[in-house]
Amino acid sequence: MSNAQVPVRNEPRHKNVFENKYLRLLDVHIAPGDTSLFHIHATPSFFLIFTSTTVGAQIAGKDWAIAQNVAGDSWYTSFLNDTLIHRVTNCDTVPFHVTDMEILNSYTNGRPIKPLPVDVLLENEKVLAYGLRNSSLDQKVISKRGPIIAQLVEGDQILVHDQKTKKTKEIKKGGHLYIEPQSSFYFTAVGEGKIYLVLVEIK
Repeated sequence: MSNAQVPVRNEPRHKNVFENKYLRLLDVHIAPGDTSLFHIHATPSFFLIFTSTTVGAQIAGKDWAIAQNVAGDSWYTSFLNDTLIHRVTNCDTVPFHVTDMEILNSYTNGRPIKPLPVDVLLENEKVLAYGLRNSSLDQKVISKRGPIIAQLVEGDQILVHDQKTKKTKEIKKGGHLYIEPQSSFYFTAVGEGKIYLVLVEIK
């Protein structure tokens, strides 16, 4: 079995869509009936689910475990003292979409950073994660923060307005955008539907 194990960043269904010195974002799509290779998680990671999909996971040497993932669920695992070797299969009739954001380096080097005044999903020594919905997007300026990955779980499109460059970028459903540290920006929604935007800030 050892020959089949690969670092998660080298598993074919885990696409490296962004990487810098702070983080590596792996975008994972598994089609119905498909199964990933056994792969190794050994880097602190934030996971975000985009689809409500029934999946199975098998830790190396153990039986399969089946679970229902729900769009919008997220969690953090350090993996520092508990490296994980597993594979994942899609037991459903719809695609499975999740991202694995590996935390590579800190930004503030231990200096305290206060959470934004929005819904905090989690906070630890590595990251702050936030969940923003429609009422949190009303052109409220965010500035002087660490590196941020913004990912849109629900809603067709979000616009990100950079106050320094006066440029606007878009995030579509299932997509992401990296926001440079010390940026000054705000979000607006496109359309009238429900929005769920997840921000992950490197501390």
